Amino acid sequence: MAGTSGFLSNGPVPWMDDTEMNNLYRDLELGTVMTLFYSKKSQRPERRTFQVKLETRTIIWTRSTDKIEGEIDIREIKEIRPGQKSRDFERYVEDSAVRLDNFCFVILYGTEFRLKSLSLAATSDEEMSMWVKGLKWLRDDTLKSPTPLQIERWLRKQFYAADRNREDRISYKDLKNMLSQVNYKVPNMRFIKDKLPDSETRNGDVTFSQFAQLYRNLMFDAQKNVSADILCSPIALPLLRSPAEAHFIPHLCDFQSFLVECQKELWASDNNKVQEFMFSYLKDPLREVEDPYFHPEEFLTYLFSKENTIWDSSLDMVCAENMNNPLSHYWISSSHNTYLTGDQFASESSLEAYARCLRMGCRCIELDCWDGPDSMPVIYHGHTLTTKIKFNDVLNTIKDHAFVTSEYPIILSIEDHCSIVQQRNMATQFKKVFGDMLLTKAVDMAADGLPSPNQLKKKILIKHKKLAEGSAYEEVPTATPYSENDISNSIKNGILYLEDPINHVKTGAPDGSFLVRESETFVGDYTLSFW
Repeated sequence: MAGTSGFLSNGPVPWMDDTEMNNLYRDLELGTVMTLFYSKKSQRPERRTFQVKLETRTIIWTRSTDKIEGEIDIREIKEIRPGQKSRDFERYVEDSAVRLDNFCFVILYGTEFRLKSLSLAATSDEEMSMWVKGLKWLRDDTLKSPTPLQIERWLRKQFYAADRNREDRISYKDLKNMLSQVNYKVPNMRFIKDKLPDSETRNGDVTFSQFAQLYRNLMFDAQKNVSADILCSPIALPLLRSPAEAHFIPHLCDFQSFLVECQKELWASDNNKVQEFMFSYLKDPLREVEDPYFHPEEFLTYLFSKENTIWDSSLDMVCAENMNNPLSHYWISSSHNTYLTGDQFASESSLEAYARCLRMGCRCIELDCWDGPDSMPVIYHGHTLTTKIKFNDVLNTIKDHAFVTSEYPIILSIEDHCSIVQQRNMATQFKKVFGDMLLTKAVDMAADGLPSPNQLKKKILIKHKKLAEGSAYEEVPTATPYSENDISNSIKNGILYLEDPINHVKTGAPDGSFLVRESETFVGDYTLSFW
């Protein structure tokens, strides 16, 4: 496979030598039999053979050798979670006693915020470790792969999906259906035949090399003048060997000049680095010579690739020296209604939403707390049909995922609708679950400003309205047991706001009566109307 020559790896892996890596590749390609736990309640766990296809960087599972039941693109894997931490395992509690936790793992994948899960039970701890370690490395390596290699893998994945008989050939009809699936409208079969090269045609079938060439034709025909327009512009024209070269093919020195003079790429001043960069795009190993060159399609691939992004990748890493200012000096990645997986009216509240936000880098997340059963709050979007999740479950999820992506502080924004009793229970659980991670006192008593992110590393902060001294709830002593919904045993000192419109309604009630109605100004509070 010429397109992948020399680029199966993007450098050494610190925790894995070449021998171990090759053995891991071999074992994952051979595959193992594991138990698959389905998301549907109607389907019981079943044994399947799981394998990794390195050529396409996919995980496949099969019931038998001739039929693929499912597959996952390794690029879409967001998390590999050891243990039985998914709902799929919870649905089958009858065999949980004999199902060892250290044999199980969950693959979370997808392109949407709400991820899909693949819950698996291996036959041994060694087998589970092999899959977890191997998939983590493969995911990182796949995402770092150069653009041409990613394109090559995607093309092979699409081709093999259409090649159901595994003959290394597909029909024109299969090709037409495949193009329609990627939103490319084909007017008729003649259109495909005209675009395909004549070589290697047999019995009207299409080989992979023809398929790859068709991709290049469709992608670059409409843009065939782009490279000439760019390189023949007033800025780039002096870089050409000859202004008459309308079919310009940039060699090493031309491409280097383009990078330095037009793109202002500082790294390109090193001739060896530019040469190595070009090698990663060349499909023919025979052109890995001292003076490499690009075909127009290869140059266009560079222009539209991630390697040509305007973003400076060196800024992906946070510099610790820049994190010593007060916390209020920074923009903080925040999430609103963190618990929701959909709309604010009837969607599902989920623990996975908290895990996903934290792993995506959010440092401020929201908890909407309402009185729940057993004197413990629940979290949901109040006065709606959204589902409820337990307060304690949310705290444990936050603890598990808080500092996986970043060690900088987490801010819990509390929207509190709870009674005093349940607020006290909340405070107790905050301390019990988070322990030393919870910030309960000032970092520096002598400081005249907020602490810095560096001072708050691996700390959890609570953002909550604090009642001013003298305006807090004061419980009236009573021998009667307190009811969580009974506010008759507490007195609140505060300000009565005259904010809502006055209702001029004659009720016939005697003077001194009053009406309680829901406030339109302060949602969740009440308005008193007197007469």
